[in-house]
Amino acid sequence: MDRRDNPYSKIIYIASAILIFSVLAFGTVEIWAIALMEFSVFTLTLVWLITLKKEPPLPVSKEERYMIFTLAIFLIYIFIQMLPFPQAILRYLSPQSFDIYSFFTLDKRLKMYISINIYNTESEFLRMLAYSLFFLLLSFGIKDMAALQRMMKILTYFGFVLAIFAILQKATWNGKLYWIREVTVGSPFGPFVNRNHYAGLMDMIMPLSLGLIFTVKDREKQILYGFFGLIMGISIFFSLSRGGIISFFVGVAVFALFLSWDKFSRQKRWVVLLFFVFALFSYLLYLGIDPIIDRFYKTDLTREARFTVWSGTLNAFKDFYLTGSGLGTFINIFPLYAPRDMGAIYDHVHNDYLEFILEAGIVGTVLLVLFLFFFVRCIIRGKWLWETGIVRMSILSSITTMVVHSIFDFNLHIPSNALMISAIFGMAVASSRMGHHRSQVISTTKADRNS
Repeated sequence: MDRRDNPYSKIIYIASAILIFSVLAFGTVEIWAIALMEFSVFTLTLVWLITLKKEPPLPVSKEERYMIFTLAIFLIYIFIQMLPFPQAILRYLSPQSFDIYSFFTLDKRLKMYISINIYNTESEFLRMLAYSLFFLLLSFGIKDMAALQRMMKILTYFGFVLAIFAILQKATWNGKLYWIREVTVGSPFGPFVNRNHYAGLMDMIMPLSLGLIFTVKDREKQILYGFFGLIMGISIFFSLSRGGIISFFVGVAVFALFLSWDKFSRQKRWVVLLFFVFALFSYLLYLGIDPIIDRFYKTDLTREARFTVWSGTLNAFKDFYLTGSGLGTFINIFPLYAPRDMGAIYDHVHNDYLEFILEAGIVGTVLLVLFLFFFVRCIIRGKWLWETGIVRMSILSSITTMVVHSIFDFNLHIPSNALMISAIFGMAVASSRMGHHRSQVISTTKADRNS
């Protein structure tokens, strides 16, 4: 039984507070907010490690060990990108990095690096370390379904309040975030300067409310969480983020696909999901859907600059294919490959996958694929019991929204959104550990009875 006064419950509350702060602090894109977020995660991780002495976690499976090992190797690889190399070695590892350092320095004895911007890579390394620790903390710190559902409820309540705020701020927009912080660029929505990042965050939170609808037993609470999810969905459409709206549909479709699975379809609860979608469209028709239609209708793919950026990124990747240019260095590399008539400065690719393969190279990409492989192995193991299975379905739907949205934007380079997906990944592993551990206990009990 989960008690609210035990150290693990307190860790859940503190982790939720860190997530909420990261969102409210303008998405944690400013240096002061990033520093506070990283310090909070490192401190909470230290507290969690101390609590492990009092009550060790559930046994770690083979897939989990491989997953943690791969994640550690990836962090070490990013650290290696910042290490100085003799020129002869760097010429072999990354010829293009060697050429760039050789062009800009007169000191031929100078040691060189894989990363072409050490400061940016150091910053990204610290962020990656924070995201990784947060993921591990929730993967092994959430020890039962009560704690997992509590965190889902906290995030759902927060998502609802944030959606109400975002809608009200748009209705009374005075050119300032929170009505006090002036914004001169971007397309603001909620606490974010870019509406796509708000939609990306809300896409991740909304499916959690669907999981709660089907797992809480109180009918009034089911209606409440359904209403929360409805308002979050409406706010995604009102943000006019094309990627966010597409990702929303994909997330709901994935949840519906899981719900139609034979193991769950006998419950006949897919009707509730249909009612949820019907209510959402009814609200949108009542409030006005014309701006949303215009947003898609006026989209001209031939004039999308991001396709030109994608092409330039792929050209750059050919020169940094093995070890990458260093995490966080796209802004330094892209001007060398951008068309001459491109006047705007791009600090991100608007495609998280292309940006990653450029900065991490084949080595980093292989490590990431291996981590995801073992992660998938972790979450599909064990029996998909009703409550655990529904929760896991909602979490996987949440992950799917970011998988899709990352094709069109750079949500994973916004610290609040990256921290949120790290938390959701951790919740996915935690839910699979519960199902796996519970199935093992049931199997052992049956075996004892038969003997």
